[in-house]
Amino acid sequence: MKKYTGNYTADAVKVLKNSDRLICRTDDDGMIYVTNGFTAYKMNPMEYASVVQPVTYCEAGNYAIQNGEKREEATFDLAKTFREAVKATANTGDLVLCPLALTVDRKRTAAAYYNAEKDFVSLYDTRYISALCPGFTLRAPGSFAPAIAYSNGEPFALVLPIRPDENTTRAVKAYFTQTAGEAEQLRAELARLQDKLTHTETGAAALEERVQQQAYELEALRTVSEHSDTAEYKAPNVAQDSPADTKTAAEVIASRFSCMDGVTATIKGAHTTAPVVWLSGDTDKHADAIKAAGAKWSGKRSAFYVRVA
Repeated sequence: MKKYTGNYTADAVKVLKNSDRLICRTDDDGMIYVTNGFTAYKMNPMEYASVVQPVTYCEAGNYAIQNGEKREEATFDLAKTFREAVKATANTGDLVLCPLALTVDRKRTAAAYYNAEKDFVSLYDTRYISALCPGFTLRAPGSFAPAIAYSNGEPFALVLPIRPDENTTRAVKAYFTQTAGEAEQLRAELARLQDKLTHTETGAAALEERVQQQAYELEALRTVSEHSDTAEYKAPNVAQDSPADTKTAAEVIASRFSCMDGVTATIKGAHTTAPVVWLSGDTDKHADAIKAAGAKWSGKRSAFYVRVA
């Protein structure tokens, strides 16, 4: 079970630590308001000392911290903004948490809530929701309005929403309003979309690496194996040679040109740190492809070449 102080869990400290900007305001009623621009806390002195002070090293007051630099600031009435948001939720019912797991981008997950009376869906960053004490209730007048968290009937936090897309809204509503079969179908659709997004983002690098390795092995298999010590290409040992090795890099380049009909690739300085691949034979027929592959023309030797740095 998470540790918590008053109305806040230990995650409230993490939220503030990871924020570029913090604003603190005190009110005449002795309450302290702190915001990072996306969520706001209404605290008593004990909560401030446990949650905010370990991050800011500042006594409660009217100040702002931007990228670690503190300055006195009293232009933004955070207490008034909080009270107005509370007033807007006065006649709204509690939001109901949907158990669907949602991912909104690579770094954020979202908690989905539904208001049955007004039939709207709201999404909130789970980092801010997890900072609130167990047993809280959430109220909001609409999908795009700030939500107010209540504990024992008292407002103690404000959370800004994430704009939901059409598919997410439809799936969350279906979870609460449609028949079991329709809801299950839409939940599966949402899961499929989330899974597709995850695989697209995380699988691209692995797929590219696999394709490159297969291309390297194919080139090695298509090259010839009889060559002199200084002249033609020597097929690399795919199981032992590393594509990152300088000699292997020259060999791979040579193999690509050797696959061209009538073209011979010769590696000069194979054991140096800067070998050169020279091309001879019927290069005129493949001139465009050779240039497109990065080879340069040597007027002195009347031949194409590639220098391997």
